[in-house]
Amino acid sequence: MNYHRFANLRCVVALLILLTGCVPANTHIVTQLPAQAEPTALPPPQPTATEEPTPAPVEMPAGPGAVWNLVVIGDSSMWEHGKAVAVQINKDLGVQVVLHDFALPTLRASSVLEALKTGKSPNARLEQLPKAVKEAQMIVMFANPLGSINPEKTLDLDGCFAVSPPKACDMEAFDQYSVDLKDIWGEIIKLRAGQPTILRATDIYNPLVDTWIQNNIFDSCNTCWENQSLANRQAAETYNIPFLSRYDSFNGLVHREDPKVKGYIREDGEHPTEKGGEYFAKLLSAMGYEPTIP
Repeated sequence: MNYHRFANLRCVVALLILLTGCVPANTHIVTQLPAQAEPTALPPPQPTATEEPTPAPVEMPAGPGAVWNLVVIGDSSMWEHGKAVAVQINKDLGVQVVLHDFALPTLRASSVLEALKTGKSPNARLEQLPKAVKEAQMIVMFANPLGSINPEKTLDLDGCFAVSPPKACDMEAFDQYSVDLKDIWGEIIKLRAGQPTILRATDIYNPLVDTWIQNNIFDSCNTCWENQSLANRQAAETYNIPFLSRYDSFNGLVHREDPKVKGYIREDGEHPTEKGGEYFAKLLSAMGYEPTIP
């Protein structure tokens, strides 16, 4: 027997088994079967979480018998505005409007903010503001900057009410005013607690165009009024609140038009007439009634 040839044959057989898995005839191979695997236990079923139902969105009151509460916040430059806006809403939408008029003499933004935060005010009427806001469907606001004090640069625009340029009326002087306005809108939104509400911001017109021109203070005082307007606009934009500029609409885009000539200012040379209020209400109407909240 050729042992070398036999050994080679055994190697070939082993190689065939390895490569093909085929076992040549008469070849006996003993294998050990793997133990039967235990069945994998399934995890116990988990309880299905109960989803909270999505609350139905609250709609603005509409249709016959619907009532809207309208809140107007402002100084005396907002006189006649609330009544005119209420009439315009009724004309446009057919809803009954209850007016809560907080257009008060010399009303300052700082006073409005204090009343909304604390419910307290030296003005008994202003103490009713938080409750009125909670119930409002529409809120329109302008409040003046005179109580918003920047300790590093105090606002001083008194000259524009007389015959001299303002002493401090750049944007830096309106810093605290901007903060107060933003805080006011924040408090209003908090009090509304997600209820649909139409919010509208505005600024102030200028009834003193002729005086400014005659005394050569138009440019400086116009810049002052534009900065005041910008502070109101920027505060409103913080919360995506639509802004209507009375300065642009009553005085024209270059601000040299006299609203007294248009019949928008009373004989006292300062406060709006009924016609001025109606003009504002029509401009507001043209902006539509889409709620700002939510």
